[in-house]
Amino acid sequence: MPQQGRHFFASARGRLLIFNLLVMVVTLMVSGAAVLGFRHASQIQEQVQQQTLDDMTGSMNLARDTANVATAAVRLSQVVGALEYQGEAERLKATQAALQHSLEQLAHAPLAYSEQQLVARIIQRSNELQHSATQMLERGHRRHLQRNSLLSSLYQNQSYLRQIQRINLRDGGSVPDPRLLDEMDRLISAAIQTPSPRPTVAALETIVVQLPGGASQPVINTILGDFTVELRKLGPLSLQLEESDLAISWYMYHIKALVAFLNTDINQYVERVVDVSQQRTDQSHRELKSIILFIIAFALLALVITGFAGWYIYRNLGSNLTAISRAMARLARGEQDVSVPALQRRDELGELARAFNVFARNTASLEHTSRLLREKTTQMEIDRTERQGLEVALLHSQKMKAVGQLTGGLAHDFNNLLAVIIGSLELVSPGSPDAARINRALQAAERGALLTQRLLAFSRKQSLHPQAVAMQPLLENLSELLHHSLPATLTLEIEAQSPAWAAWIDVGQLENALINLVMNARDAMEGRSGVIRIRTWNQRVTRSDGRRQDMVALEVADRGCGMAQEVKARVFEPFFTTKQTGSGSGLGLSMVYGFIRQSGGRVEIESVPGQGTTVRLHLPRASGLAADLSQPEAMPDGDSTDRLILVLEDEADVRQTLCEQLHQLGYLTLEAENSEQALALLAAAPDIDFLLSDLMLPGRLSGAEVVQFARQHYPGLALLLISGQDLRPADNPALPDVELLRKPFTRAQLVQALRKAQTR
Repeated sequence: MPQQGRHFFASARGRLLIFNLLVMVVTLMVSGAAVLGFRHASQIQEQVQQQTLDDMTGSMNLARDTANVATAAVRLSQVVGALEYQGEAERLKATQAALQHSLEQLAHAPLAYSEQQLVARIIQRSNELQHSATQMLERGHRRHLQRNSLLSSLYQNQSYLRQIQRINLRDGGSVPDPRLLDEMDRLISAAIQTPSPRPTVAALETIVVQLPGGASQPVINTILGDFTVELRKLGPLSLQLEESDLAISWYMYHIKALVAFLNTDINQYVERVVDVSQQRTDQSHRELKSIILFIIAFALLALVITGFAGWYIYRNLGSNLTAISRAMARLARGEQDVSVPALQRRDELGELARAFNVFARNTASLEHTSRLLREKTTQMEIDRTERQGLEVALLHSQKMKAVGQLTGGLAHDFNNLLAVIIGSLELVSPGSPDAARINRALQAAERGALLTQRLLAFSRKQSLHPQAVAMQPLLENLSELLHHSLPATLTLEIEAQSPAWAAWIDVGQLENALINLVMNARDAMEGRSGVIRIRTWNQRVTRSDGRRQDMVALEVADRGCGMAQEVKARVFEPFFTTKQTGSGSGLGLSMVYGFIRQSGGRVEIESVPGQGTTVRLHLPRASGLAADLSQPEAMPDGDSTDRLILVLEDEADVRQTLCEQLHQLGYLTLEAENSEQALALLAAAPDIDFLLSDLMLPGRLSGAEVVQFARQHYPGLALLLISGQDLRPADNPALPDVELLRKPFTRAQLVQALRKAQTR
């Protein structure tokens, strides 16, 4: 038990309890003495305070209300505006009522019974002050009406004057003198602005005599008469206003004098209140003096005990507790390096400090672990999202690239095969008994050529001949053909902006693309009635690299069945179709996509199932004017007899067929299967008149390089380059400027190309 007692009083709680008990005992002793002593003194003090308060309140209220009346009177004398005048008048009346109430309060104050003569004089002068304020209020109201009359006359004169100025300015007159009118206008404006316009009106009266009696213009003469009459009213009105100002000033000085007398009387009354209050206070102080001495002794004892307790709490407990709380606050703000004090103490504060030290270390470790976990989680989420997006984009890009390469290679090989087939069929005599079968085979081969052209369009390797095309004439030329292709339940609407930009595009391929889109819209609206709308307009778009580009927008919209999202994602793939077997090849939209992208444009599709589809083409804007879409004139026949042509083609079947076609046209031929043989023949046979070369050749030189060599070393040689791929110089920078022919070709196309090559 003794050990437990020593342990309790050695703790912080035991020490605080001892000091609290001592303070409580001393406080009870001081409180008992104070209650006994102040009970008697409080009664006397309350009586003294109440009497003094009543006397001081009456005198102070009277002084305040007197000053308020004087202040309100001064403000009222300085007011000009109507609204301000009304407000200040109401304020003056309110201060008069307050002054009357203060007089009644002063008459019933305790000191009033012993100072009756002084109180009567104060009441008399206060009544005089109220009477003067009432008279000034009435005079101020009259002055306000007089000033309104004067201002009305001034504004009327100003209106007459400015009307005369406008008439003179319009008609070029000078009567009255413009300088005289300007001076009068300045004086009238000054009179309107000033509160006391009498001097300004007097100056204006000296100028009025200079006005002429009449004018040559009847209108000015009439206005001048009214103006003169109105000017004569200003003098009496300003004089009345000046008299009212003098009267108000007199009342103002009278009020100030009364306020000064009242202040003297009130100060005398306050001095009497102070004297009586001092007497009462001295009496109460004598009674309290003995009690105060007794209380001081006990208060000093309580002060010593409390000071010692405070010093101990602050020095031994408070400083350590403050340091621990600050360390906790720093830890709450997220600081990592927090040192905990008072770890060596053996009481409750030491236990708290040690527990908080462990918590601080655990918190720092947890915060560090949480931060690392958040950083890793955020990075993993970002990496996963970016990787998924990149994988999808890369997969689609690789898929479309692979399909494009495959279709391009197949189309190139098919072009060579079709060139042999079409050329061989055209070599058959028209009078042959199998002419009908030959024609059917030739038509099938031409359809195959169209199919390979679509494949090349998707792979962006077809031969294009862009030109500046005006969209409105193009749509008007196609409208009749498109109308005949639609059922009676569907109508075609064309909206073309005018004026519009020309598009830089291959007109033939654009017509095919537009027909494909309209046919797809027709199939999507099968069994429905409605409108297929074709729109074209100018548009400035932002490309993927951020640059702005002018483009021509062409849109085909229907209200058909629409497409689901998974169908929309595959719609540009070759051979993909949602139609029944045998109803479509699946190359229509893929051809449109490849052709537009190859031309430097882009394609957008918007589709909602059950609501319809909109296909929007963005075509590059042409820098020049639109070309004429009329049919070219046929070229005259040329003489081909005994002309020698060197045919450079690596495919033997294609080379043989081409040579037979040239033989039928009357040409002589030499054959070469690679660039080395062709160059050797050119060097060995100087009588070669024509070089016809394929673009893609095995060996170290391509067809374009052979043609370029021939142009440099044999300038008189006619040149013709053929290929199944895109022959535009933009896609083949090394392509020479010679006549170009795309495989497969007909005999007529070959003849036309040969003639153009000979005339270049």
